[in-house]
Amino acid sequence: MSLELNITSLDDLMRCVALSSLLEISGWPKPGNVHRTKDFESSRFEHFLAGIAAIQPKFNEFCQQTYNKSSLKDQSYAFVNIGIFFKKAVKEMIKWQKGGNVLLGHILILAPLSAATAISLKRNQKDFQKFKFNLDKVVEDSTVNDTINLYEAIRLCNPGGLGTISKYDIYDDNSFKSIIEDGINLKKIFELSKEYDLISLEYSHGFKIILEEGLPYYLEKFEMTNDVNTATVDTFLKILANHPDTLIQRKSGLNSALYVSNRAAEILTLGGVSSEKGLELLKRLDFELHEKKGKLNPGTTADIVAGIIFCALIFGLVF
Repeated sequence: MSLELNITSLDDLMRCVALSSLLEISGWPKPGNVHRTKDFESSRFEHFLAGIAAIQPKFNEFCQQTYNKSSLKDQSYAFVNIGIFFKKAVKEMIKWQKGGNVLLGHILILAPLSAATAISLKRNQKDFQKFKFNLDKVVEDSTVNDTINLYEAIRLCNPGGLGTISKYDIYDDNSFKSIIEDGINLKKIFELSKEYDLISLEYSHGFKIILEEGLPYYLEKFEMTNDVNTATVDTFLKILANHPDTLIQRKSGLNSALYVSNRAAEILTLGGVSSEKGLELLKRLDFELHEKKGKLNPGTTADIVAGIIFCALIFGLVF
C-alpha cells in the first residue's frame, strides 16, 4: 500500500485519536449500535461522547511518553508500557460518565495504533511499511506486566459477553500468577482468544482487518462519495459482512452473528447507505437489532471501524 504518514506532530496525532472515536460513534445508521439517533437503555450517545472526552488526556500522556522514550537505537519496544495506559484510560472512562463500559474496544484498538504513530513521528518515518513494523513491535515486545494491567483494566469495566480462557480466566485471581510464570505477554494472550474476539484476532495477526481490508475500502469509499458518513457506515457493513461480529457470537450465538452479517452483505449489494433501497433496508435492520436490547449489537465491528478511521486520518484523509 503506497501510503505515507501525513501528520507532523503529536498535536495532529491527538486530533486523529479523538476524531476517529467521534466519527465512529456518530456514524448513521450503523445497525444495532448506539449512534446519533439511537441509544441503549443504559448507554446513551452522550455517554460515548463523555467517554471520548475523558480519555483524551490519557492518550496525550501515553503518546507523549512513547514519543519521548523512543529512539532509533531501540531493540525492544517494551518501553511503551501499553498496559498501564489501558488501566488509566478505563478509569477515566468510568469516572466521567454513567453509561458503563462504552469505549474499552476503542481503547484497546487505538492504543497500539497511536503508539506506533508516535514512534514513527519521533523517527521521522512516514512510510506505511515502517508504521506497520512499529505497530507489530509494540504488540510483540509487550510484557507480562502489560497483560496484568490489561486484565485489571477489563475487570474495572466488567464488559458484557466476555469470553473466557480456561487457564487464564480474567476473573480468576490465580490467573495473574500463571501469566507471570508462563511469560504471557499481550501477543500471547490475544492469540489464545482470537477465535472468539475480533480485537484479539487483530492483535495476534498484525491488524490485518484494519490495514488490509478496512483502510483501502474506507479510502476508496470516501474518494467515490466525498462523504465521511457514507465511508464510515459502508465500511462498517463491509467488515460486518466479512467477519461475523464476535460480540454478537458471544451473546447470541454464531447463527445470529451470521444472520446479521448476511443482512449487511445484502445492503451493500444494493448500494449501501448512499442508495435509497440500501438506506431503507439499513434503517429496518437497525430497528430490528435494537429490538433485541443489545443482544445483536455489532459492537466489536464498531471498534474495528474506529481503528480504520484513525488510520485513514493519519494517512491524510480530510473531509
